[in-house]
Amino acid sequence: MHIVIHIIIWSIVAALVWIFVIAKIARKIYPFPIPQIMVNLIDNRFRRKYIQNPDEIAQRMGAKPGDIVIELGPGKGFYSIGVAKRIEPDGKLYAIDIEQKILDRLQIRLNQKNITNIIPKKDNAHNLDFEDESVDLIFAVACLPEIPEPIEVLKEFKRILKPEGRISLCELFIDPDYPLRSTVRKWTVAAGLEVKEEFGSWFTYQLNIGKPAEK
Repeated sequence: MHIVIHIIIWSIVAALVWIFVIAKIARKIYPFPIPQIMVNLIDNRFRRKYIQNPDEIAQRMGAKPGDIVIELGPGKGFYSIGVAKRIEPDGKLYAIDIEQKILDRLQIRLNQKNITNIIPKKDNAHNLDFEDESVDLIFAVACLPEIPEPIEVLKEFKRILKPEGRISLCELFIDPDYPLRSTVRKWTVAAGLEVKEEFGSWFTYQLNIGKPAEK
């Protein structure tokens, strides 16, 4: 009986992997929005508890009290809230997205939880409405590869990042837009930045990026 259950479970896992692989290839040929059913499969409690735990991600990126933080693509705010707690009482987290409806849903959730230091903000990742060297931390969880010209986005991050600031990028293999770690390293170098720390494996990883040290 146990063998049958294991076979069924692994068959389901294999089928899901194939679905995501096919979707990944299809989106390379003809870009299209990720269907909601795939979003739900990617963004679930199991992922947040065992694979990309919000507390672990926040700890690795080094968020601290008083930081000015930007999150690119906040979604439902699961990672936003974990970071926002670490920057209290004076820090602020700007949850950036280009779609207002996503920000509206996030604001409703923040109101329900009485969270006031997260500020949903509609903005363009290629031309962010922030002053030069004004931000301590920028992070994105499975988001940057979805945006056209990610190198240009990283250059914009560099513009608004303080000299000792940090950029933290997290990726997950089952995301249809998943980039290899080596690809993100190349983007980083091309944007005039450098990888400072690396965590995780090929399945899920987190890179902490910053400006090169002045010589």
